[in-house]
Amino acid sequence: MPTRKTESRIAAFAAGLALLMSFSACSVPRSSPTPQRPTFSSDTSTTAHGTAELEAGVGIDPRDSFDSPLSLKFGLSEASEIFVGWSPYQWVERSGVDARGGSETLVGMRQRFLDESEDSLRPSAAVQLATKLPTGSEKQGLSTGEVDFFAAGILTRTFTDTTVTGFYQLGFLGEPDDSDYDLEHGLAMAAATPAFENTSLFGELAAVVSPEQDREEVFTTLGMSYSLSDSLVLDAAVVVGLSSDAPDLQVLLGFTQNLGSVTSWLGRATAPSSNSD
Repeated sequence: MPTRKTESRIAAFAAGLALLMSFSACSVPRSSPTPQRPTFSSDTSTTAHGTAELEAGVGIDPRDSFDSPLSLKFGLSEASEIFVGWSPYQWVERSGVDARGGSETLVGMRQRFLDESEDSLRPSAAVQLATKLPTGSEKQGLSTGEVDFFAAGILTRTFTDTTVTGFYQLGFLGEPDDSDYDLEHGLAMAAATPAFENTSLFGELAAVVSPEQDREEVFTTLGMSYSLSDSLVLDAAVVVGLSSDAPDLQVLLGFTQNLGSVTSWLGRATAPSSNSD
């Protein structure tokens, strides 16, 4: 069970998220958010050009773990974005010393090269490239100490109101005892559909397989999202493991907030303050 110190860190993290959400509520022009959380896969949508987005939340296994993923995205163009993801605090109960601390850092980009056709069944298509940096504590078991690379292909198609995404990712995992890389295959099918006003339901079936490491994680994610405003989407989901290597159960809560134009934020930050006599 989490210690009192761990619980205080969780409370501090929640307070920090509340502060970020209140900060983002300032009157800056914003765009519709493009949530990629909390599923394993990503779709082909990208952050609006010139704007930034914050994705944040928590992942809780009631028995033995806590996670606090954060992701910051920036729209480079109408069809591309860059992103960086990190978890400032993780807790995993293990035999011996529990693992506590920050995670590895994921840095990447997503490029859509084909838009969906309204006159045919042609889906939109994108590629995603990412690198995982070993910023977590290797001693704590929160990092392998190796650099990993990932390349993914994504197809998304909307049928009436339901959006379906197919996702395949090939990972090259650094091997501490060898100069070679272990391969990891990630495959997912996801769908989302409106349920009632401002609310959508989504589901995903995913598998992550690493033959060299004899690891096979199969899991499903079921959840709902709620558009609290034109620029803020809340989400809640459960992840159920379907194989022995996957976590049995996780509860995921979070949000995606478009923070508006980066130039607007910079302009406000650098604008001279007006002084009245």
